[in-house]
Amino acid sequence: MIDSSIRPHFQSPLYMAMSNPVLHRFITYLADKKAEQEKNPELHVKIELSQEFIAEVREAYRQSILDGERLLHVLSHLLAGRLFGRDFELHSNVIGVLPGNEGRPFHIRERITRKTLFSVMDLDLGNQILDNFRYRQADEWSPLKLSANYVEYLPIKRTSNGVNRLTSRVKAEQELWTKVADEIFGLDHLVNKDKHLRQYSKYVKDIFGIKIVCVDESTCASVHDILHSITPADLDWQKLGLPKNDDMIKGEVNSSQILLEFVETKDYLNCAPEQMKKTGWKALKSVVNWRERLFEIQVQPLSNYYLEIDHMAEQSHSSFKLVRDSLRDKVARRIPLYGFYRDLLKMLFMEGDGESVCFESANASVIIH
Repeated sequence: MIDSSIRPHFQSPLYMAMSNPVLHRFITYLADKKAEQEKNPELHVKIELSQEFIAEVREAYRQSILDGERLLHVLSHLLAGRLFGRDFELHSNVIGVLPGNEGRPFHIRERITRKTLFSVMDLDLGNQILDNFRYRQADEWSPLKLSANYVEYLPIKRTSNGVNRLTSRVKAEQELWTKVADEIFGLDHLVNKDKHLRQYSKYVKDIFGIKIVCVDESTCASVHDILHSITPADLDWQKLGLPKNDDMIKGEVNSSQILLEFVETKDYLNCAPEQMKKTGWKALKSVVNWRERLFEIQVQPLSNYYLEIDHMAEQSHSSFKLVRDSLRDKVARRIPLYGFYRDLLKMLFMEGDGESVCFESANASVIIH
C-alpha cells in the first residue's frame, strides 16, 4: 500500500472511499513503480497494463466514488432528519454561465427522489438536468455547461431551530482522476513540506461537503453545538426512508456514542478581522470523521450563503480551479514523475479508446495491450 509515513492519521475522503481490492491493487502497483524510480532516478520504469484490467479499474473507481457519495447523502439525510424532522424535500441544483456570455449566470433547480439521489453520481445528476436544456444563440442551439452542482434539503415548513436548509456537494467534481495521483504522491504532504508551495495547500483539500444554512450568525453557533451532541439513537432511520439492512450503516441504530467525531473546527464567524476571509465568506467550518471517512461541514448564515451561490457561476469559481491546477503544475515541474502519473491517469480514466497505447516520458513508459 501507499507509504503511510507521509500521510496524516485521517486519509482524504477520496482515498478512504476506495475500499475496493481492484483499486488497491492498481494504486499499489503504481505506487511501487514510483518507489522504484525514486530509489534509482536513472532507472527507466516500464508500466504494463491490460485493457481488461483497465476496464475493471474504471468500473471499480466509479463504484467506489458512488459509494463515497452515497455515504455523504446518508449522512446528509441523518442531519436533515435531526434538524428538520422527517418532512423535507430534495432538489438537484445546477449552476453555470450561458454559452459565450460569462456575465449571465443561470441556476436551475429540480426536485428529485431519494431513489434518484442514491443511484446516480453527483456529476451525472447535474449533467442529466442540463441535457434537457439548450440555449439559442443567433440561429444555433448550444448545450449548457456545468460550473457547479449540489443537492439541497429543504424543510416542508419553517423550523423552530432557525435552520433554513442543508446542502451536500462533492467537491472533487470532474477531475476525480487527478486525486489518484495526488494520493500516490501525498500531495498535501509535498505542499506543506515545500515552503514555496505551502501557501497553496488550501486548494488541494477537496472533500465531500455538507452545508447547514441558518437564519443568522447566532443560530449558527447553537446548531454547531447540536452537531456535537447527536447520537445515532437520536435518529429515526426508518422514517427517513433509508435502507434497513444497508451494510454501510448497519450497527449504528442502537449506538449511544456521539455520531460525529470532530477532527478540526475553524471559526470564520467570530475570529479577529485579520483572520476573516478576504472574500467576506463566513461560516463555522469543521472536518468530521464518520464511518471512517472525512466530511467537511459548514454552518453558514443565510445572507452569506446567497452571496456564495452567486459566485459559483462567476469567475471566482473558475479562478479557484485555475489556482488549484496551477498548484499541480508547480508540483509537476518540481517532480516530473507526478506530472507523468497525472497525465497517465487522465488518459486511463478519461481518454482511453480501447486500442493499444504506448505512453512515455524521459524515465518511464506505459504499455497498454
